[in-house]
Amino acid sequence: MSESFDAWLNVHQQRIDKFIEEIFKKNYPKNYLSDVCSYSILNGGKRFRALLVYAVGDISNTSKNLLDYIACALELTHSYSLIHDDLPSMDNDDLRRGKASCHIKFNEAQAILAGDGIQAMAIELICSEEFEVKAEAKVELIKNLCASTGIKGMVLGQSLDMQSSNNLDSLKLLEEIQELKTGKLIELSCLMPIIISDGMSSKDKGKIINLSKLLGKIYQITDDILDASSNEKELGKTCGKDKEDEKATYLSLMSLVEAKRINEKLFNQTNKEINSITGDTEILKKLVDKIYKRKF
Repeated sequence: MSESFDAWLNVHQQRIDKFIEEIFKKNYPKNYLSDVCSYSILNGGKRFRALLVYAVGDISNTSKNLLDYIACALELTHSYSLIHDDLPSMDNDDLRRGKASCHIKFNEAQAILAGDGIQAMAIELICSEEFEVKAEAKVELIKNLCASTGIKGMVLGQSLDMQSSNNLDSLKLLEEIQELKTGKLIELSCLMPIIISDGMSSKDKGKIINLSKLLGKIYQITDDILDASSNEKELGKTCGKDKEDEKATYLSLMSLVEAKRINEKLFNQTNKEINSITGDTEILKKLVDKIYKRKF
């Protein structure tokens, strides 16, 4: 991976971290609940969803100042989903990003409230006057955000995942669950920046959507592989818990070799889509490569 991409990665990770912190401090008074929220929001993370926003936006030279709002809204949405996902009634995880999960650090009730509040923060941010895009674009962004994360999207995926624990033996159903639970937010990370882009053709926008669907699958298969083959220190979360809880994953339905073969095929298809897009796609290509080859 080139030094220039590493520099881009570092600059944009710092950029989104700073923006999230500034938005939080500017708009939300300090109190106990805000402390609970900030614990999860400012608790690090890879920021892959935000980085995808910047990488896709770079292709059409969309203003970074506008992309900041979309990137932040997606990271807030992701943070809220992780808080709820870790709850005892859901995946019951005690560790997140190398630290105690929100409900362990505080308590279950405050974690639920923090997740609810952070989800609302994401929508409030898109609606803000400081986010200077047309009202029609804001409506389109909010519509897609709600549809992709609500009961037709991410939340439905979590529901199906919980219903199917211990008895899922269908690859088709597993792919549906993972597309909803994980893939929808990855897709949004590529869709939302092109909604506000004036410099990308309809054909290229379609290719971005296609590759985002492939990337969502890559992300989840890689997650399953890492969960089975890494340790807690490397991942910053409890390892092997899917197997312990008898949850369906790609590795519960196929061998590690087969999962890697499918993932490689998806990776090659994604690169084919990227190579056919007009404009400078080098950053996006390297980011996809990093997601595919990640070790944590």
